Amino acid sequence: MAWGEAEVRLAADGTSARLFANGDLVVEVGWVDAVGADPELELADEVEHTLQIPGGRLLQRQSVADAWRSRWVLLPASDVALTATPPRVRVRPGPEYTLWSWGSGVTALLAVSPAHAGGPVLGFRLEQGYLEEAGDPEWSSATAEYLVAPRGSELSAGQRLVTALRANWFEHLDDLAAKLPPWLNDTQLDFEEEWWGDLADFGVTGPDDVQIAYAEGMVVIAGEGGRRAIDVQTPRGLSRVPVEWVPSVQDVLHAVAKTKLSLSRPLSAAEAFCVQLAADQHLLRLTDAHEDLLDQVDWAAEDSVIGAAFALLRGRKLGEAALVSDALRLLARLPVGVGYGRTVMAGWLASISLGLDARERCLELLGRSAVGRTASLESSLLHYRNAEFGAAELDGVANRLGGTLPGEAPLLTWTEQAELVGLLELCPPEWPGAARYSLVAEKARGQVLCGYYDERITDAEPLAMLLLSPELRAGG
Repeated sequence: MAWGEAEVRLAADGTSARLFANGDLVVEVGWVDAVGADPELELADEVEHTLQIPGGRLLQRQSVADAWRSRWVLLPASDVALTATPPRVRVRPGPEYTLWSWGSGVTALLAVSPAHAGGPVLGFRLEQGYLEEAGDPEWSSATAEYLVAPRGSELSAGQRLVTALRANWFEHLDDLAAKLPPWLNDTQLDFEEEWWGDLADFGVTGPDDVQIAYAEGMVVIAGEGGRRAIDVQTPRGLSRVPVEWVPSVQDVLHAVAKTKLSLSRPLSAAEAFCVQLAADQHLLRLTDAHEDLLDQVDWAAEDSVIGAAFALLRGRKLGEAALVSDALRLLARLPVGVGYGRTVMAGWLASISLGLDARERCLELLGRSAVGRTASLESSLLHYRNAEFGAAELDGVANRLGGTLPGEAPLLTWTEQAELVGLLELCPPEWPGAARYSLVAEKARGQVLCGYYDERITDAEPLAMLLLSPELRAGG
């Protein structure tokens, strides 16, 4: 089906639909565990199928006009209630695109954006129904899955559930913000700050550790920290809003370092990096046993920029120029990926502080060719090339982090998210878009910190990447 300059291609059995623009795959939307059939209606701008799913049937209509619309009617078997896990929609962005999700419920939004350019962006909005992330994808997954009904819901014989999803093109990702509910305020707050929302006429509930009150016709919600899901019963139905109270970097760094030291086992390079950085920031006191533990870290064996960064921290702390030199030698063996340039710059600064001016060696390392467009962006930012050189790539990085939209990137690992935050933070403040990139980086950084506070992240590597800078210090 032709949709403007794009094209929607349906599988013959109706189990999936793919959108192509300029010959490139933008996104594929399909059903999990569905059995398809031949189309029952096939027109130039509309196709209908009946799919079989466990415990029921799914009537599907795909159509194009001013928008690409997908309408699904879920019917249980004639004499059986559908009580199992609701059917799941699978979303797979194309190889040059990235996926962003906002919330769950009747106000859910999905965005499919270019990963290496600013736009255009394909935005999915619910016209009817409910969407909820089915769970965290595997780290290597290229798809995300969404339930079309709340968990535990029941659809009795004779009832039906209708889901209508509308897709439109937007010039930029932030244009989707206008499609968020008008009662929604900023969902990311400073630690212990109150969240205010124009929800006095709605039903609002939350976990036991948040306080909900009413003042001046508004709902006021207070939480101690981390991410909490607030259920809002709107006139359209249930909407689940994740609200985040962001702890400070220092609090998270102290907690992670303290936890890793208490495990009574050898430290990884990322763990040792966090411990050494916390000690340098006077967030904890190292005992002789802790110092021995840091001395035993086999940082060179991990072949990572974090290993080299730890060696730089340790060498600077102990005043050992040889350790800094060894870290630079490790960097010379590594491919130039994300974080490489910042670590080399940190090595340069560390060498100067110890009277070992490694300027020529570091310039040689910074001149190596990067592997991939994202790593090349870091190199161009560190070389301070003109704004046009990396404008599209910076926009793509911001897209991968969801722009200024609330929500999350279901297909990014925490470490990947932290890497992208560091790239946006390298953007010179006078460049066009720098203020927006700073806001995007701040939002994504807050999400990682909340992940540690809630113990959804236990690995030290994302925090180490988040704190990787030429100065090697814990930022605010």
